[in-house]
Amino acid sequence: MDRVETGISGLDEVLDGGIPVHRHVALNGGPGACKTSFSFEYIYRGAQKGENGIYITLEETPEDIIENMTESFPGFKDMQQLIDDGKLEIVKPDKLLLEDIAELLEDRIAKNDIKRAVIDSATMIKLAFKDPSEYRQTMFEFFSLLRNLDITAIMVVEAPNQDLASSAFEIEHFVMDGIINLYNLGKADQRVKAVEVYKMRGTNHRREKIPFKVTPNGIKVFVGEKVF
Repeated sequence: MDRVETGISGLDEVLDGGIPVHRHVALNGGPGACKTSFSFEYIYRGAQKGENGIYITLEETPEDIIENMTESFPGFKDMQQLIDDGKLEIVKPDKLLLEDIAELLEDRIAKNDIKRAVIDSATMIKLAFKDPSEYRQTMFEFFSLLRNLDITAIMVVEAPNQDLASSAFEIEHFVMDGIINLYNLGKADQRVKAVEVYKMRGTNHRREKIPFKVTPNGIKVFVGEKVF
């Protein structure tokens, strides 16, 4: 099976080698769980190895994303050069409609051979719909289109809190090929960030929660270590 190596230290080991190519993954987490950092590094590592990527931000501006990621990852010295060379695109569409996002992806794939995509976030798209049933139908159609595109995509999904086990599953969780949960866990005076591959169609993967840390040179997932 062909896989897309995320390039995030430890995560590809958790995924048994990476995300199966052309599969689409929900990156699910509450506030402060490092969803943007995870998804941005996925795009960044791809750009480094010649797999052009696009980060579609629906809330923050591209300038804010660049500033925040520069602060989080000062070791990404070539980030601006990858952006200048068109290998790493950060785009904020004028509209939140899935039709416009689909057109944007098709255009960038045709013009810039995009292989990796991030959509941040599904929550912002949902706000554009008054009718939940219309949103569900549109999401089904959107992901049917994605499966015909030559990309491997991550969609950020905002959880209302850190207790993901008690959170209701949204339509994104059912139509996506995989779910990666990010946690910001607290116990006594400790707080630990953890990642869990909850679902990934077509591949074996570790199923336990695994601690991770954001370092200046990227995220490090500590495979084999316990959360507490």
